[in-house]
Amino acid sequence: MKIFDKNNLKHAQQWLTDGNLLAYPTEAVWGIGCDPFNEQAVLKLLEIKNRPLEKGLIVLTANHLLINDFLQNLPFDKQQQILQSWQNFSNTTKQKQATTWLFSIPSNLSTNIPYFVTGGRTSLAIRIIEQQAIADLCQSLVSPHNPYGFLVSTSCNPSGKPPATTLEQAQSYFGDTIGYFNAPTLGFTEPSQIKDALTGEIVRD
Repeated sequence: MKIFDKNNLKHAQQWLTDGNLLAYPTEAVWGIGCDPFNEQAVLKLLEIKNRPLEKGLIVLTANHLLINDFLQNLPFDKQQQILQSWQNFSNTTKQKQATTWLFSIPSNLSTNIPYFVTGGRTSLAIRIIEQQAIADLCQSLVSPHNPYGFLVSTSCNPSGKPPATTLEQAQSYFGDTIGYFNAPTLGFTEPSQIKDALTGEIVRD
């Protein structure tokens, strides 16, 4: 069984680059993901979760500078709202739910973002990951192949089961078929909500 941690980040990065699936902690629950530009990996992920392609997938990245292509077409006040939602949470912060934003894909990037990630839509759900080890992993994925450092993120569970909250629960779901990144979640109480980047409308509470 392949288990990685922050001390062998390069091996985890290579595992993903080679087209494998990886379970990992997010802010609240465990996620499972892969290289979003590898069609075979994404389709394998959808298969083991029994998740329809049409639902689309969230992608994570390390920082807002990597996704300036998506931010720059928004009004300045919307950009600020999004960036503020992604600021690191302090110990006094009451909010315990991360925010994923649904961006319209700029027309000049429409052929760059795979349909098997968007579900065929003209939008992409993006979140700056608060979990530092996973942010570091995303940063390590930046390359000409993956210029945004994107990592697919969907809840670590087969369809109809509760999302895993520990390494052990994740392993009980998927066994040796995937790899695992051993680190704690941030203890947030709810999975991320999804908001429309232009309107602020809640797409998923």
